[in-house]
Amino acid sequence: MEELLELLDAAWDDESGFLGKLRSGQFDLDAGEAYVALLSQIPQPGEMIDSRLVKLIWFAPMFIEWQMERAARGADEARQLTRIATQVHETVAGILGTP
Repeated sequence: MEELLELLDAAWDDESGFLGKLRSGQFDLDAGEAYVALLSQIPQPGEMIDSRLVKLIWFAPMFIEWQMERAARGADEARQLTRIATQVHETVAGILGTP
């Protein structure tokens, strides 16, 4: 789990992480696909969830949507980023559950 948490943390890195690049207005489709794949590797939690895991993933779906206008250059990239955002949202909801 520690390695997975490190990879999730790295996704927020300003220079190389998918979410960090979005923060600076750069959409990287390959990095987005890799981030969705990384989220899919998170095992289903039991009754208790590591707070570091929650900290690293719960905000990501909203963050991606907030960066959409800034990071997507053109309609095609906007569609691709919307697809990534939807996949991230669905994966995070599947991990954390819904009320």
